[in-house]
Amino acid sequence: MSSEEIHVNIRERIRLDVYLTRHLAHVSRNRVQRHIHAGDVLVDGQTVRPNHLLLGGEVIRLPTFGARQLDRASEPVDFEIIYEDADLAVVDKPAGLLMHPVGLEFQRTLLNGLYHRMRDRGDDPSAMGIVHRLDRLTSGLVVMAKTLEARRLLSFDVEHRRVSRDYLAIVVGEPTAPRGVIDLYIGRDPARPTRMRAMRAEDVPQALRAIVRPQVSESGYSDPRLNLRPRSARTHWRILRRLPGATLLGFRLETGRTHQIRVHSQAAGWPLLGDPLYGAKGLRPETPTGALNQTLARPALHAARLEFTHPRTRLRMHFRARMPDDMRAAVAALASIASK
Repeated sequence: MSSEEIHVNIRERIRLDVYLTRHLAHVSRNRVQRHIHAGDVLVDGQTVRPNHLLLGGEVIRLPTFGARQLDRASEPVDFEIIYEDADLAVVDKPAGLLMHPVGLEFQRTLLNGLYHRMRDRGDDPSAMGIVHRLDRLTSGLVVMAKTLEARRLLSFDVEHRRVSRDYLAIVVGEPTAPRGVIDLYIGRDPARPTRMRAMRAEDVPQALRAIVRPQVSESGYSDPRLNLRPRSARTHWRILRRLPGATLLGFRLETGRTHQIRVHSQAAGWPLLGDPLYGAKGLRPETPTGALNQTLARPALHAARLEFTHPRTRLRMHFRARMPDDMRAAVAALASIASK
């Protein structure tokens, strides 16, 4: 494993893992801690613990995280910029593209790609950041901040539900009403922390009593994968088109929980077509819906509309992105059956 040296120059004492997380941009604290525990990080030639206090003057030898820096790792990525000005960019993210570096994937992400474009045309991308996220397999509109002030104001609006986001989805099955609201709590599945689950409000107290693991890693920091606390979630939906064995739905988020639409749709009885995690089970592959469920390479979910207040002008901004080709083809295939 190639390595690099850092000469510590500080005025106040600081924990080793905190110092490295601040020094190494875009390298997560969990990743830093894993390398420290594995003995990959040496302080003055000695292995130490993540909470080791640095006093200044030490020499830290560690794996070459520098390759993960945006200015080194960024490369061209294919996506469309819908709108851009000095403060922000609205991007139509293709399905399959990560929002930001994660684990071993730290080059071909939306953040890297936008950084590369800005740098190549002579702009300063150093303050650029993500305001809200889409799942890797979800396509559609996201807004990226290009200044710290824009990121602060836009993030505040997202947190206080002043950003409106509408989605298109193809679900297996058909709701009985033309429109409605799904109001279910969402929390991590204790058995599978990468998966979320929906629950009714009356079941939340029992779920809270069942939480026995602390929400911190062994190094003393909050770990979102250990946070099993359910959170309220509310999703509005309406039928846009009825299809054989499926329905094209419009969704509007009132909250923004992880996998919210996918989890709420499954709980309502009409999971998203093509969803590998929460999708329909037992569909026969010889049926049109079953065949599409197998061949669609991702959940049929697209962020089609985005509305927010511009952080500088305070004008309300509205954007739309057409349904991507894979979802359009699925709708067309099902519609052709209905017309026969």
